[in-house]
Amino acid sequence: MAPLGQTVKPEFQRYIRAVMSGAAAGIAPTTLRAALSLAEPLYASATILRNRLYDAGAFAARRLSRPVISIGNITTGGTGKTPMVRWLSERLRDDGHRVAILSRGYGAPVGGAGDELLMLQRLLNDPAASKVWLRASPNRVAAGHALLAQHPEIDVFVLDDGFQHRRAARDLDVVLISALEPFGFGHMLPRGLLREPLRGVRQAGAVVITHADEVPFETLSEIERQVRRHHPGVPTYRAIHTQIGLRASSAPEQPMDELSRRRFFAFCGLANPEALDRQLSRFGQAYIGRRWFADHHDYTAADLERLTEEARRSGAELLVTTEKDWVKVEPIAASPDRLPIWPIDMRIRFLCEDEERLLEQIRGVIPSRPTSS
Repeated sequence: MAPLGQTVKPEFQRYIRAVMSGAAAGIAPTTLRAALSLAEPLYASATILRNRLYDAGAFAARRLSRPVISIGNITTGGTGKTPMVRWLSERLRDDGHRVAILSRGYGAPVGGAGDELLMLQRLLNDPAASKVWLRASPNRVAAGHALLAQHPEIDVFVLDDGFQHRRAARDLDVVLISALEPFGFGHMLPRGLLREPLRGVRQAGAVVITHADEVPFETLSEIERQVRRHHPGVPTYRAIHTQIGLRASSAPEQPMDELSRRRFFAFCGLANPEALDRQLSRFGQAYIGRRWFADHHDYTAADLERLTEEARRSGAELLVTTEKDWVKVEPIAASPDRLPIWPIDMRIRFLCEDEERLLEQIRGVIPSRPTSS
């Protein structure tokens, strides 16, 4: 069969991660690590200089006229920002707030929204709920002002992937750290996955350790110790990512256990699909195959035809994907010749009483009642 979509690209991405982590051994990976190490100081110096200029006031953060809560991270990808943005937006809306989400819109066409924002639009704005406004722009301050001019009833902004976007002043920085790859292999880009030095966590108002159920308790404790070396007083919380159901087309949402009764084939275009793979592996022999695409992959009808062909050869009855991929797949999915595609509804869940603790902290920086315009 011909190569499927961008199959080579995700394999290369996994190879680079193996090089960064040190898992890839041999002359070629060692040479590549050395080359990446030469480039790392350039990126690190630029990042450190920029942060120092903001800290010293040479660059000024611009404030919107509403509270701003940022959801971000210190590494690239895989921490679960989008489920966290969804959770926060829903909880703020439950409190009676008028919420707007500002995003960089990575991978989006000019004037477009990008995968994550399209997914949030679908999940948050059903007719039965109050509207959540969404806007993608590299200049999130300008985007926020434009939204307020159109919708002055907005009383709180959620800044998606905002930790490094220091142009926008925020009232609380919530930083996510994945328990699976907490500190980017100890190096900054391009040698590792850190977007800034770990000491940058000192800017955080709260730290949420995600994928907390996938590592031993001792690992979680060590991550918290590392964070508190740089920011002793920061509140920390623990969260997991839970698959709560499947949205079968033209049918009620199905429980995840439905997959144990059907042979299925998974596909996605994520930066780190390994977590999804582990979660689906609990269905044993019903999970009969997978195909990973590059992050933010733009699906074509040919991709779906080849996916259907490969899945049917494996004996699959249906295809399973993520909500993020579904927003791109749905417009081209309808065909009597293809297998049904069920996207997974993924939610973030907090351990113990951490959800209420974090909500209390967030509510502490937002007026308890929506502001009047």
